[in-house]
Amino acid sequence: MVLTGLADEAVGTQAVKEGAQDYLIKGQTDRNLLARSVNYAVERKKLHEILRENDERYKALFNNSVDAVLLTRSDGTILAANPEACRMFGRSEEELIQCGRDGVIDAGDPRLTAALEERSRTGRFKGELLLKRKDGSTFPGEISTSLFKDRNGNDMTSMIIRDITEHRHLEEQLRHAQKMEAVGTLAGGIAHDFNNILNVIMGYGTLVLDGLGADDPLKTQMNEVLTAAERAVNLTRRLLVFSRKQVVDIKPVDVNETVTGIQKMLARVIRENIEFKLELAERQLVVMADAGQIEQVLMNLASNARDAMPEGGRLTIGTGVEELDEEYVAAYGYGKPGVYALITVSDSGCGMDEETRKKIFEPFFTMKGIGEGTGLGLAISYGIIKQHNGFINVYSEPGQGTVFKIYLPLIEEPAVLGKQAEPLVSVKGGSETVLVAEDDASLRKLTRIVLESFGYTVITAEDGEEAIARFMENRDRIRLVMLDMIMPKKNGKEVSEVLRQTSPGIKILFASGYTMDLVKTRELTESGFDFIHKPIQPKDLLKRVREILDRGHEHA
Repeated sequence: MVLTGLADEAVGTQAVKEGAQDYLIKGQTDRNLLARSVNYAVERKKLHEILRENDERYKALFNNSVDAVLLTRSDGTILAANPEACRMFGRSEEELIQCGRDGVIDAGDPRLTAALEERSRTGRFKGELLLKRKDGSTFPGEISTSLFKDRNGNDMTSMIIRDITEHRHLEEQLRHAQKMEAVGTLAGGIAHDFNNILNVIMGYGTLVLDGLGADDPLKTQMNEVLTAAERAVNLTRRLLVFSRKQVVDIKPVDVNETVTGIQKMLARVIRENIEFKLELAERQLVVMADAGQIEQVLMNLASNARDAMPEGGRLTIGTGVEELDEEYVAAYGYGKPGVYALITVSDSGCGMDEETRKKIFEPFFTMKGIGEGTGLGLAISYGIIKQHNGFINVYSEPGQGTVFKIYLPLIEEPAVLGKQAEPLVSVKGGSETVLVAEDDASLRKLTRIVLESFGYTVITAEDGEEAIARFMENRDRIRLVMLDMIMPKKNGKEVSEVLRQTSPGIKILFASGYTMDLVKTRELTESGFDFIHKPIQPKDLLKRVREILDRGHEHA
């Protein structure tokens, strides 16, 4: 505010232009006018401070937003862009202003027209569009726009943009995990039914073979039948590994020792024109695992790396430690966040495209020629790692090689799991009474024939409820109950609970081709139950039955 004795209108006008709140002339200004002018000046100063603070807040929000923010005219001209927008699109603010909206939204996105129509109709739009960077690459973005008018009444648009590439990647991982779980369930179910059939083939085949003379020409043919059946058994076991239904020998394992232990074997798998080296962590990496299955995974990956480098190259196996957060784990639908041992298997081979990567862990998918591979190697590896509550990922591009990353939960204190299995006794028969509950008629008949051939008395049942009824009728003489885990009406576990309530000391042997995971198996054995995996050779069945019956104590 200027208070002067100079009554010059031009000077007063210039003073106001320079920022003066008022121009007062001495001798022409009374006390009330002066007080009023001072009050107005103070109020204007306060308003100016408020506007300045609001402007600073707006700039802070604009410049520090984790999302990209663009201010545009209705025709798509960009007026301002925050730093995150510049980073996201790979352009400076000047470049964004120059290229406009068409320079950041892919014009080929079929959703664009509908988005613009919705914004014009409602004044808002929220949805996904395909965006593009300065280098021409595209990425999915979640966009929220709002129409507003500036102080001159012109239509303006605010655009808030979030890059959802990682979100889409996690969704794809979850879909893939769900797909693999469904395929695994199917594979496990097929293996269960197939095992019952193989059990009958191998059982009767063994009985026929034992009845043939040493010089009988059918003996050679029957041996071929049994050999083929054994190969089929191995196939179902591989399917069970993929489906996470195979029992494993879990104990503390040092990942570095496991890798080092099969170094020579891996070297024999690859060719001389492939350079092979290990890059191991200096610290111990102890995990709860079946060392044999981890070795199988590494052998499978090494074999695939070899086939991807027919002209030679490099194969590197490394170990380390990595922490996985909740977002990573949630994408798979299982496991826990925490510290994991990391195994990387990388090669300099031909690599693979995105479509191949999506199918790489599916059973029977192979890039090899007919007769050169079963397509189960990587599917089995996936199943093994998942059964260990771990994760396996693949990173690859055509011509750029491939990297597999395996994560296994790291433990700090090694522990000893389980107890050693008791040794099997020699095959011999007995006179005890055995209840056999099996829903497959052919397998039920075979089991009865085998046991009765060695002197046992056998009572059979075809479902869970019949098993309970037969036991109640004969519980004073039944010494062993053999239960199929999967049966109609009541499953094996449910039947065992009823029998134990009536006869706490009864010995129970569970049998199934659809084997359980480690936790369920340990729950059974710690409760005093026994378990045998189908298909069962007659001699193995007889040994197991005799072993259980000969125990000097009963499980409580």
